Amino acid sequence: MSVQMKSILVTGATRGVGEALTLKFAQKGHVIYALARTRSQLNSLIEKCGVDKVIPFEVDVSKKEQVEEATTAIEREYGTPDVLINNAGIVENVSFADQGLEMIDRIVDVNLKGTLYVTHCVVPGMIARGSGRIINISSVAGTRGIPGQAAYCASKFGMNGFGDTLAQELLPKGVLVTTICPGGIDTPLWDSDKNPYPGDKTRIMQPQEIVDLIEFLVNQPKGTLHKKIVMFPTNEWH
Repeated sequence: MSVQMKSILVTGATRGVGEALTLKFAQKGHVIYALARTRSQLNSLIEKCGVDKVIPFEVDVSKKEQVEEATTAIEREYGTPDVLINNAGIVENVSFADQGLEMIDRIVDVNLKGTLYVTHCVVPGMIARGSGRIINISSVAGTRGIPGQAAYCASKFGMNGFGDTLAQELLPKGVLVTTICPGGIDTPLWDSDKNPYPGDKTRIMQPQEIVDLIEFLVNQPKGTLHKKIVMFPTNEWH
């Protein structure tokens, strides 16, 4: 079965799952609008994928003006993306009482408000076209409380509620919304003493496992919707 080439907007495109997604989809021949905060990392991504497959935008998704500028440029030059993947996210493992308000703001701004901002800018074009697919990469932290991750859980519960509501609103308009809630993934999110993976690191999921799932979703027929998917390594339970 031939796969139709698509235009895909990926946030947090230069690290972890976002980088793996961009590399895989570019290799398959899709065009990627890569949003990330760091120009040097975007340049590195282009070197790996090729300038004809990755169109970079230096954007902090928590800054609505930057999001509006980038998405307006994409719409003007290339049209509305076929697929939006909201992947950008940050976490800090610390008890809520010891967490600074600046970091609480930052987690909510990037994880939740960033998802809202980018989606709000892209959805009108999808509705006008009568088609589109939105994939929000949330977390199992949006399905239950996890000590040491109160702000992160709050942001991910918000993402899950947003995704559930948006899926119902947009389905009649031909736009499909899926929320993925993964457990631990071997990404830079867990590569520091400040944010150690709380389980057995040798059994953590690899980014490619999420990429394979998303590739499956992107290639599903329009008549099929996976509204919410929870997946985690077998040394966890959620």
